[in-house]
Amino acid sequence: MNKILIENVFDRNDIKVYFSAMLTTRRILFIIFDQFELLDLSGPSSVFNAAQTLMNHPVYSIHTLSAAGGLVCSRSGIEVNSQTFEGFSVCSSDTILVVGGAKQAISKVSLDLNLQTWLMINTPKAERVGSICSGALILAANSLLDDKKATTHWADLEQLARDYPSVNVEPDALYCVDGNIWTSAGVTTGIDMALAIVGKDHNSKVMQEIAGWLVVYAHRPGHQSQFSELLAAQDHHVFADIVVWLDRNLHKPLKVRDMAEKSAMTERTFYRKFTDEVGCTPSKFLENRRLFRAKQLLETGSVVKSVCTDVGYKSVLGFRNAFEAKYGLSPALYKRMHGKNE
Repeated sequence: MNKILIENVFDRNDIKVYFSAMLTTRRILFIIFDQFELLDLSGPSSVFNAAQTLMNHPVYSIHTLSAAGGLVCSRSGIEVNSQTFEGFSVCSSDTILVVGGAKQAISKVSLDLNLQTWLMINTPKAERVGSICSGALILAANSLLDDKKATTHWADLEQLARDYPSVNVEPDALYCVDGNIWTSAGVTTGIDMALAIVGKDHNSKVMQEIAGWLVVYAHRPGHQSQFSELLAAQDHHVFADIVVWLDRNLHKPLKVRDMAEKSAMTERTFYRKFTDEVGCTPSKFLENRRLFRAKQLLETGSVVKSVCTDVGYKSVLGFRNAFEAKYGLSPALYKRMHGKNE
């Protein structure tokens, strides 16, 4: 876009703001501690570093902060160098991310008065505050998640809800955003959240390019479940046969009543028992099986229109909308990114 064209679209003040935003270097401040989870740091930081490589500009700078500074040992035994957070001044373009770690370490850090004071003073200044994995427990212990929607690793969801009742816990999410508070379920979902942050700061094209660069799954929307309802259904002997039967008949216009008849139950009884045991409704389970099969077919190079029919959708538009809502990208884009070369 040349100067004349830009000035036709924006006034001069707008142009200054536009390019200032493009050239801003945001700082990502990771709070680490003894026995922290290394993947909670390395995964997201790789996303932010990849953004710099792809955009050919230092759009992010990564800082690791700890109470004492110096080398900090992760739970995997690898040591990471850090700056002391005391005296580190936070500004309005910074993102503070607290990583997760071993349970005893989380309990100890949650009671650290120096960290509590630093967070109380500096989190109001930051552009974003967030956590990866069980780091949400540290934020909650410091009242930063009060009246906020938040998530954490599935193994810590019960503790988060029990110990911090003022937190609106989202158990069925990979990551959760409420205002400037970002929390993720942990480990690989920290990558999803970091990709979403880059997408918000820049655009979805950069976000998808980073996903491809890192050879990770294309960015997953935050509202996906941490759990596998398929495993839950298979583990419960009453519904194990239903899973097999569904997978053989996904091309048919199946309804919940068909699933109930196959299970020799009334539709009402089937709905209640299936939902209680599997953790999602029969209709949602059926939709998830259709979309998972569609994903597999697209990866083999199948044409979108034929995939739509093969998994039981009546219209390509309905299929495309459902697929994009589930996986965060269209079937055609998913095929281009993950399908076999034709």
